[in-house]
Amino acid sequence: MSNGTRIDPEEREPRAIKIRQPKHRGRKIVFSVLAVLSAVLVIGAGVFAYINFGDYFEFDKFGKTAEESSSSESEAEIPEEPESVPEIPEEPEVPEEPEVPEEPEVPEIPEEPEIPVEPVPEEPSIPKDEWFMILVNRENPLPEDYSFEPALIDDMGHSVDSRIAADLSAMISAGESEGLDFVFYTAFRTIEKQKEFFEAGTTDAAPGTSEHNSGLAIDIGCATGNFVGSPEEAWLLEHAHEYGFILRYPSDKVDITGFEHEPWHFRYVGKEQAALIKESGLCFEEYLAQ
Repeated sequence: MSNGTRIDPEEREPRAIKIRQPKHRGRKIVFSVLAVLSAVLVIGAGVFAYINFGDYFEFDKFGKTAEESSSSESEAEIPEEPESVPEIPEEPEVPEEPEVPEEPEVPEIPEEPEIPVEPVPEEPSIPKDEWFMILVNRENPLPEDYSFEPALIDDMGHSVDSRIAADLSAMISAGESEGLDFVFYTAFRTIEKQKEFFEAGTTDAAPGTSEHNSGLAIDIGCATGNFVGSPEEAWLLEHAHEYGFILRYPSDKVDITGFEHEPWHFRYVGKEQAALIKESGLCFEEYLAQ
């Protein structure tokens, strides 16, 4: 070539063609690879954080698109999440109260019927003001104006207060129906007759102090003449109260009655009072003093 010899282009030796590489192309490749690796690491870290720490962070706030986050510059900036959210303690479980078993129903006990309380019968008051309850003894003579209607009881002229004649007759008839034979010794005696006996000394009872003056008393004997211990005496002691009569002068009450024992002397006080006096065991004075 230097000597000016011209060479045919076809005869020239081929020479290696040197391709020009653009400048900085290698750097771009390196940066691209690094960017891809960085993106992979970021995505992996995000997935890891979401899986392990998703409960502590609200990742949905970060899920907005770039367009939403950059759409308006006037929107208030989202405050940064605190680095750590305090753990809210779980409320303790309240133990369930055990079920209280229902009490079994107690069957109603029927009320016991009230037992009627029978009223205690009051003791009958003593009819002291009644004519048949008049007290006649040495300390209590008959009133001067005392009077009654007499009634004959036998053929011997004996009489009594007509108000007791029927009960006296019924008593004598009941005894005779059992084979007894009664006689009357003494019945009603007037005040005048009593005075004669008292002055004669055949009685120690002054006029008006003897029950014979009242027409309510009678001396009963028997036909045999021996009354004490007789069947007639025994029957009267057992049944006289059923007809309204009492033994007026018992042997154990002499100090109270003021009269000697007279087993034949019976006094009319009415059937009800006669039964009460006999049951009480009291003499007439004691009974009236209650």
